[in-house]
Amino acid sequence: MLAAVLEGVRRLELRDVPRPVPRRGQVLVQIKACGICQTDHSAYTGRRMNWQPPMIMGHEMAGVIAELGPEVEGWSVGDEVVISPVITCGKCRWCRLGMSNHCKNGIVLGGDGQEIVWDGAFAEYLAAPTEILYRKPEHVPFEAACLTEPLAGCYKGMIEYSQLRLGEDVVILGAGSMGLLLAQVAVAAGAGRTVVVDVVPSRLKKALELGVDHVINAREEDVRRRVYELLPEGPDLVFEAAGTLEAAQLTYNLTREATRVNMFGVIIPGEIEVSPMNIHWQETRMDASFSVTPRVMTKALDLIAKGRVHPERIVTHTFSLREIGEAMKAMESAERIKIVIRPDA
Repeated sequence: MLAAVLEGVRRLELRDVPRPVPRRGQVLVQIKACGICQTDHSAYTGRRMNWQPPMIMGHEMAGVIAELGPEVEGWSVGDEVVISPVITCGKCRWCRLGMSNHCKNGIVLGGDGQEIVWDGAFAEYLAAPTEILYRKPEHVPFEAACLTEPLAGCYKGMIEYSQLRLGEDVVILGAGSMGLLLAQVAVAAGAGRTVVVDVVPSRLKKALELGVDHVINAREEDVRRRVYELLPEGPDLVFEAAGTLEAAQLTYNLTREATRVNMFGVIIPGEIEVSPMNIHWQETRMDASFSVTPRVMTKALDLIAKGRVHPERIVTHTFSLREIGEAMKAMESAERIKIVIRPDA
């Protein structure tokens, strides 16, 4: 089969590699769509180096079952599926507490977050155990279905961890793919007023198209002053989804009494200045969220199936697998939001 193999920093090579053979309890999935995550691009550029070459990346995936391995029940060739990238043991303390994304025996397919990494979906086929399969609703396009995993991460952070309540005012810093999925979750959950901050006009325009109430261009306005003009009583919840230390600092600068914050996007080393005294007197509460669990994968797929969230609306580019080099170049464009690879294109 054809696969894009990461051989080293900025060395993503198209290779003819052996097609996986599904083992006991596994199926072979023909990949129909796989999103490019920022963590994929960070591995490609060397921004993160917690990976070993050669590696097949790609963990936002959906496809069609092409072959059943031994002892597989309840699935058939031709079934359309969404695949979670996280395989867990189900036995350790974290799994039994419902926090399986922290599983100490965990495996990730083509991604980041667990020490053990198996090949991902920048390929024509992928072998996956049935416990990480979810049935794709027939009416949901593959471009939407493959984004179930990032949407699940956003649902987990916004609803399950930061506990957005009906009518609360939300500020989201960053209008990339995750920021715009967070915005869709906030709107669907009944946020009072939703404010999105970014520096790219086209992304801010997309945020308005997705139903947010206000946008702020951080290059043109003082963000804190403008936020408090729009929300005189201040935000109930501030989400950092830009992935920069500057955005993390701004997150705390926007708080008032009882504001909740979520450090969602920053996964790079560094520090910001935070006052423990202010946290104490304001009763600031901080959350963070990484990876997904079976529960939030199920919830995210429900949101897509019921038409409450439309991940395909943030897709700005699609490429074939043979064009993955061009796709990685497009990742560096300020205008792109979400890029999806279609291996069969």
